[in-house]
Amino acid sequence: MDVDSIVSGAAGLGARYRDLCADVGASLGLDVPVPRLDGPWADEAAGAVGRLWNAVLAETLHIADAPGVSGARRRELAELLGRIRAVEAELAETRLADRHLLLRRVAASLASVRDAKTVDEFLGRVPEAGCRLGFDRVLVSRVVDSVWRLHTMCVVHEPRWADEIVAVGKASPPELRGGLIEADVVDRAETRLIFDTQHSQRVDRDLIRVTKSTSYGIAPLTVHGQVVGLLHGDRYHQGRDVDETDRALLTLMAEALSHSLGRLTMLEGLAFLRDTADGLMTRPTALPASPPSPAPSPQIPLTARENQVMELLAAGRSNRHIARELAITERTAKSHVTQILRKLGVTSRTEAIALWLRGGGLS
Repeated sequence: MDVDSIVSGAAGLGARYRDLCADVGASLGLDVPVPRLDGPWADEAAGAVGRLWNAVLAETLHIADAPGVSGARRRELAELLGRIRAVEAELAETRLADRHLLLRRVAASLASVRDAKTVDEFLGRVPEAGCRLGFDRVLVSRVVDSVWRLHTMCVVHEPRWADEIVAVGKASPPELRGGLIEADVVDRAETRLIFDTQHSQRVDRDLIRVTKSTSYGIAPLTVHGQVVGLLHGDRYHQGRDVDETDRALLTLMAEALSHSLGRLTMLEGLAFLRDTADGLMTRPTALPASPPSPAPSPQIPLTARENQVMELLAAGRSNRHIARELAITERTAKSHVTQILRKLGVTSRTEAIALWLRGGGLS
């Protein structure tokens, strides 16, 4: 069955699902909530139908040997179990269709960022693309030296508010430690949802004050296995919390963005190396007139271990691979990379690699 035919049957499935919930509730005397059938609802429905199955099965087993239970009652429960299984099978197909639809929506929304020539331009276009997916507010940020640095935000119909929020974040960039939910996203490289943010102790209070947010989702942007940025999205103007559909949208969007971001980051690094080489060729005075004397030791040398890490970084290894190669933990590998960036006075792995390669490796 193709995606279009599955989608066209979703309305009928929704009606069968709604009727099933009502019939199970009436049969077992349970208060089964009225199903939500807006947007991609199949993931949520799959969990609800699983709970219906458990409830009906438990009742079926309970009366299995009970005296005085009519045959009609047993048939009623058996029929409900059959209907639940049929709806579950249809839901599995609909969930697959939902994912195809999400992929199409993400691909369409990201079309506007594909021709960005620099990382800065790329990140500047991302929030507006995210709002085209249905979010009311989207924020993109960099992660540099465990600091959360806000870059650009889109607030539907309220650009001045977006600028105000970014200005607050830039005035005092939050450090990604001390229990912030964003720190979890960076450490685990996975999308998270957070609720009741006005009372949460895991949010940046300055940003929550200016955003007036009640819930939002966060997805990591990764390059070579390292989280280099964050993507936030919420449904503020719609007056509702984010949900599992929003988690899926943010995850798919972040994965697609990360792929493009990795390519742009590498291209910028190569351009830096090329421009440096061109500068040396076009400025003869930059070349020594006589054989150079032995170069002095760098003012900020890397340790032997940090040079090993740099060799692996230059080979394109992620923190996980570096940890495996050097028989250290992934957290220790990440700490080495952070220390290297600080020592070299750069903000990205690509800049560090370019500087290290240009110098023939710092000792």
